[in-house]
Amino acid sequence: MSLLSNFRDKAVERFVRNHELVKKFGEVQTISIDSENGTIDATILLNGEISSIRFRAYYYFDDMEKGTDIVIRKITCERQWIDTALDYWLGDKTLRYNIPGLAGGIAKILF
Repeated sequence: MSLLSNFRDKAVERFVRNHELVKKFGEVQTISIDSENGTIDATILLNGEISSIRFRAYYYFDDMEKGTDIVIRKITCERQWIDTALDYWLGDKTLRYNIPGLAGGIAKILF
């Protein structure tokens, strides 16, 4: 893995671990980034659960006029009812988050 690829993966991991939505529902236990395929695999201990649950998110970066956005285009889960709820809630929608400041500038260069 190249240094730039490793840096890119760490930036995505930090974004997921620090995202307010993830923190609201639970705590990330493990995370694996595959930047070539644009996937994030995470096990999250959801609030009130006794064991972690696996999630997969599909993402890409979008260079915008005001900076770089990370765009989550799909989220899946190993639990069928959660997977169905995510599909119902998101459908074909995407989740778009701006990467602010210096991190956004670096993302423009690297991604």
